[in-house]
Amino acid sequence: MWCTPYFGSDFKSPRYTVPPSSSPFGIYKQLQNEIDGSDQHGYKIDLLRLGIGKGAQAMAKRGVITKRQMKEVILIARTADKVQFRPLLCVISRLEAVPYYKAVRIGKKANPLSHEYILGDLPESAFDVVSIG
Repeated sequence: MWCTPYFGSDFKSPRYTVPPSSSPFGIYKQLQNEIDGSDQHGYKIDLLRLGIGKGAQAMAKRGVITKRQMKEVILIARTADKVQFRPLLCVISRLEAVPYYKAVRIGKKANPLSHEYILGDLPESAFDVVSIG
């Protein structure tokens, strides 16, 4: 999971920022708007489809899933209805996250002042999934 400790980007701080492309709230709203509006020109879901495929390829390369499972994941990502990409929010305890924390290089962040990190191989027991509205 690509994460930030801040939910939205609607606050001002001289020390950090959460750009809209890394804001959980911004991403949530963008996905919900594409689904609610039946937006045929929206791009967020298309990017998610590609990202899921890349993730499946990386997992297969690491031996976490088989090539057959990888192909199934890619096919599902390509053919799933847009509504299947409805946004969900993962709420993760900082204590649960620390053992899985990986820093994001400044060049990979949406903004060099943003707090972004990756939680690799986080077990499902370490987070709750929430649907807003």
